[in-house]
Amino acid sequence: MTLDTTSASERSLLWFRCFRPRPQATVRVYVLPFAGGGAAFYRTWADRLPASVELRAAQLPGRQDRMAEPPVTDCAELVRSLTDVLVDDARGRTFALFGHSMGALLSFEVARELRRRGAPAPVLLGLSGWSSPRGGLPHSRYSDLSDEEFLDAVRRLGGMPQDVLDEPDLLRLVLPTLRADFSVAESHRYRPEPPLDLPVSVFGGTADPFTERRGLEEWQRETTAPVTVRHYPGKHFYLADHADAVAEMFTADLRAARDLADGTRTDGDTHD
Repeated sequence: MTLDTTSASERSLLWFRCFRPRPQATVRVYVLPFAGGGAAFYRTWADRLPASVELRAAQLPGRQDRMAEPPVTDCAELVRSLTDVLVDDARGRTFALFGHSMGALLSFEVARELRRRGAPAPVLLGLSGWSSPRGGLPHSRYSDLSDEEFLDAVRRLGGMPQDVLDEPDLLRLVLPTLRADFSVAESHRYRPEPPLDLPVSVFGGTADPFTERRGLEEWQRETTAPVTVRHYPGKHFYLADHADAVAEMFTADLRAARDLADGTRTDGDTHD
């Protein structure tokens, strides 16, 4: 048996990208990507967050500077790996989770895995572009489609740069990872558990077929704490056009969640 001698700091550097280090920050926000996305999608978010917040973007195997690694296809395996690294990286720190689409599903399951391990919980869970998993997969199975059919479905969703879709060599590079990520979402099996005890911020596009209003509101069943649902014009990748607004609202919710966790919020406090 081969022993893994990788240190906790080396694992953190492998799995998380910190585009703007803020050693004095009082809270970390770990952001998780959509299917086929990499950490670079959140690069500009580092400047959208206040100086008291340090952003760490998950870089999953099989993309960008981890392209040489095989992508993970099983949701439970990916959740365990993310949680392993997060437990060490966030040790002794206040932190929150945010994810879009597949990243929202992973964020939710990482929060539940942390609870199973008796590890500290995030003070806030941000979920974008994904309905409550109680209702099952929000779309038909894409991973079983032919390459042509699969890419047609991806084009309809948006989010994939057109220059990638138009370049066969680039498509050959990203297609295995993209397929693997859809397999991650499709391998997820909802596991009934007691609700979490942390506030949840939910975001969605008004024309996103994956996130009907009822599906977003169903997230309330997954926590005993308040859930805020916000909608923005757009389809599944509304986030690209409304990043400023979403980051601003998530920051406000994070401030309120930290106040609540610290017991410092009073009846007169208000947060937009």
